[in-house]
Amino acid sequence: MVPEREVDPAVLYEQERHAFVALLRGRSAQELATTVSATPAWTVHDVLSHVVGITADLNAQRFGSGDSDAWTAGQIAARRVASIDELAAEWDREGPQFESGLRLFGYQFGAHYLGDLLQHVGDVHVTLGLVPARDDLALAVALDFYLAAFEQTLAARGVGAVGVAVSDGDGDGDGDEHWHLGEGTVRATVTAPRWDLFRALGGRRTLGEIGALRWSGDRDVIAPLVSQYPAPASPLHEPTVPDRP
Repeated sequence: MVPEREVDPAVLYEQERHAFVALLRGRSAQELATTVSATPAWTVHDVLSHVVGITADLNAQRFGSGDSDAWTAGQIAARRVASIDELAAEWDREGPQFESGLRLFGYQFGAHYLGDLLQHVGDVHVTLGLVPARDDLALAVALDFYLAAFEQTLAARGVGAVGVAVSDGDGDGDGDEHWHLGEGTVRATVTAPRWDLFRALGGRRTLGEIGALRWSGDRDVIAPLVSQYPAPASPLHEPTVPDRP
């Protein structure tokens, strides 16, 4: 079970959308046109268009026709020639209503869209050659959504329970957070930094990378179920935090 935290995901979403715009302001046209490896059909500019488009579409109750690819493609096409400042202005107009909706529908709903935003922000960091890894409150809340989704997968497959733990800063021990996901016999446990768990659960790690996390128990059965999204065929090669002197 994944307990809710005493925090408002909508507040964190607002902070993260402002930070994302700040990251992209002043970037060159070449950088904004760079293909994002995690979403190879999109450029950096397209990613911002998508996350802005989500807020506008959901505010207007435009949910598409069941084809999510066509829905997101429409968000990007409608903003193809918009500048970063124009996209930022649209997000500022749509953001408060969207964030009120996150608050209205509850913690898991807010954690979902916060998590989606942080995955895309991480993708853009990788594309720009920046270190995407982080471990803060926003990431903790975002991870909660993906853990809950993983637990639903375990229940649907009837494979038993899984223990998940966040490792400490150097990756050598277990941190303070542990979750028991699912029901029945514990089939496996996995321990990893919060960022790696987040990216693995969000479809940003290959099956080989997921299997290389610190597992005990029946890894071969559980590891392929970690992500509800297709795993990439090859690693994204995220920059790592420089070694401490």
